[in-house]
Amino acid sequence: MDEKRRSTKRYGGKPFKKGTGRRPGVGGSRNRILADSTAPEDLAEYILKVLAKDPDALQFERQSVNPGRSRVAVTCDPLVTGRLIGKDGRTITALRSLVRAAASRYGKRVDIEVS
Repeated sequence: MDEKRRSTKRYGGKPFKKGTGRRPGVGGSRNRILADSTAPEDLAEYILKVLAKDPDALQFERQSVNPGRSRVAVTCDPLVTGRLIGKDGRTITALRSLVRAAASRYGKRVDIEVS
């Protein structure tokens, strides 16, 4: 291999490390302050109402499991349940990952149950 192309020479003699382990500006005390926010639960309810096409057919129940964890239980008709879950559960899986990402900004965890 050519001397110019070696990674240790290219990056100043130090081997390349994959990732640093911590991103600047992420975490800290900001997450503890916003742990009582209900924004992730509101987001889940809003998206579920849009998916159902009939928001009156849905009944939501919010439960606080722990200080940093909550559960949103959705009860609806079996026809609407199929729309919310999607083919092979892809819709509800995508919704859960979206709400989980939104909740992590507040230092929370939100679970969604559809029945």
